[in-house]
Amino acid sequence: MHNPALAKLGLDWRYLAFEVSPDALGQAIEGARAMHFVGLNLTVPHKLLALELVDALDESATTWGAVNTICFEAKNDSGDWT
Repeated sequence: MHNPALAKLGLDWRYLAFEVSPDALGQAIEGARAMHFVGLNLTVPHKLLALELVDALDESATTWGAVNTICFEAKNDSGDWT
């Protein structure tokens, strides 16, 4: 579903799924950043853990107390709730 939508938008991006244990989430985020990922989507149990692993939170993530999307922007990454 995601990859055909990205292609239709003309974006040369891929939506990939990775299984990551909670204790490896920080390493996974750093690895994704190092590989120049645009961002990440998170599912349970990572939504709460990510609060402490991002540089900034958007208003929705602050309100909900959880992060389901990480956007890599320049030197900082932001945690969002979309």
